[in-house]
Amino acid sequence: MILEEILLTKKEVRDALASLPAVGPFGKMVRINSDNSIKASVSITAKEISPQAEIHDNYNDTFVVFSGEEELWVGGEISDKQETEPGEWVGEKLVGARSRQIKTGDIVVIPKGVAHRHGLGSVKLLIIKTK
Repeated sequence: MILEEILLTKKEVRDALASLPAVGPFGKMVRINSDNSIKASVSITAKEISPQAEIHDNYNDTFVVFSGEEELWVGGEISDKQETEPGEWVGEKLVGARSRQIKTGDIVVIPKGVAHRHGLGSVKLLIIKTK
């Protein structure tokens, strides 16, 4: 298998972030490599707590916070999880998670298999998913 990198230029990231609406939630895919092992997107979260927590069996999430501040819930278990597509799980009941405040300039890495949910506040993020 040949692994393929992706390159996101500063201008490409800046333009993608600028294309986001003022209020979330909203997300937009920027680039996926040919073997689907790396996905890059931009997102703005809602000011309210996200209605669903999520777990990715096959992808690590890296969040680069470009603006804003929010609460992020990480860890614990999703007690009512449902698979939305192979390896992708969501649910409303996140139990035993830790709360973290994230803000402009922070980078958060969430390993595959770890539940997470966006909380109060709103951030503009570059999200990089890697296998």
